[in-house]
Amino acid sequence: MEDLWITQGPLEFDKWLELGKVERKDVERIREGLEITAQGRIGEVAGATEPEVYFPGFTSRPWWSRDDISWLDELESAAPNILGELQSFDLGTRPSVSHPTGLADRGHWRALYLSCIGKPYTRNLSSFPKTLETLSKIPGATDCGMTYFSMIDGGTHIAPHSGFTNAHLRCHLSLVATGGSRIRVAEHVRGWEEGKAFVFDDSYDHEVWNDGSERRIVLLFDFWHPELTVPEIEALTHMMSVWRRMYSRHFWAGQLGGSVASAMGS
Repeated sequence: MEDLWITQGPLEFDKWLELGKVERKDVERIREGLEITAQGRIGEVAGATEPEVYFPGFTSRPWWSRDDISWLDELESAAPNILGELQSFDLGTRPSVSHPTGLADRGHWRALYLSCIGKPYTRNLSSFPKTLETLSKIPGATDCGMTYFSMIDGGTHIAPHSGFTNAHLRCHLSLVATGGSRIRVAEHVRGWEEGKAFVFDDSYDHEVWNDGSERRIVLLFDFWHPELTVPEIEALTHMMSVWRRMYSRHFWAGQLGGSVASAMGS
């Protein structure tokens, strides 16, 4: 199945192009990236990044500065409201799920989803209106990848890994910061500061530790790479639906078992 979603990417994209929704010349980087991915050439052209799907021509660096991202101040000002909604959510009766990647080789990593592979996780949305209102102002924050509260218990290590594509960046808004928590992206390690956010490119190798005793909580979300054009975002939004159909059912079923199919559709 994994080979199918990779190799069929250019074919599925060409079918969509025939509908005439965008001009082919306006999405050449997307078409080229799908070809690179299908041909297994990511390792030849992606430099230090290791995504599953690679697109050429975009600025690539592990960490992005505050000067690069115009909305970080507004996001941080909403942190108390976002944390308040999370604290009001009854995790006892409406639980989060163990993070399905299996990357926590020690300890416990849990996720409370708002969006999963670009699809709204509707059972949770009504509990987070202020969070979603804040995210709605950020292009792609609820529909280009993953959006969830990431909760890592003390004593947890998340093994080195890299993200799905370099066409998005990832933001962490720290809601509960704890001593001993840190993240490495490429060669640089940093910790979280409560109420503050940072942005990195998760297509670079990264890993996380919580060597403290308390739970670390961040609101984690992907958003579109700032250099994407409107036609390119439209094209990638279509491909997200293709990837969900061809890939996510296989991936999530393998990680979480039969309960995932109903969870994804709810």
